[in-house]
Amino acid sequence: MKRYPYLIVGGGMCADAAIGGIRQHDKVAEIGLFSDEHFPPYNRPPLSKGLWKDEEFEVIWRRRRYDTLGVEEHLTTHIASIDRASKTVIDSYGNAWGYEKLLLAVGASSPRLPYGDDAILYYRTLDDYFRLWDEVQGGQRFLIIGGGFIGAEIAAALRMHEKDVTM
Repeated sequence: MKRYPYLIVGGGMCADAAIGGIRQHDKVAEIGLFSDEHFPPYNRPPLSKGLWKDEEFEVIWRRRRYDTLGVEEHLTTHIASIDRASKTVIDSYGNAWGYEKLLLAVGASSPRLPYGDDAILYYRTLDDYFRLWDEVQGGQRFLIIGGGFIGAEIAAALRMHEKDVTM
């Protein structure tokens, strides 16, 4: 079983900031990054703004070059359980990974509605952007549930693409 001095669960901006913070204090210890996503940490604000204004995809891409920072990325890898006594995590593939220090940087998820599983898009990730972009190419009417920052930004983006939007 491989042991990491630092093991981070999560692949968002918080995980990326933690890597930067660790490197300010420890330049050499290996860091293990485990994320459910297909992509390494990226800038999330463009998911609701820049990409919808035809900015280049690269505007969101990669916050840091982990290959030069001693970070081993485990993408599309869900951590299924944590054993704090043995300082071990088990991933969804059944692999065990040890750690000295563990950071859970998993973010938050929206409450799920009790219906419409595949028909509802809970907008949080780059994969969600790709799915919505595909829907925009063929759809004309969109319903947004939630009037917070992200909902309002997506509504504006859809209107820029001349789609009918109800919030």
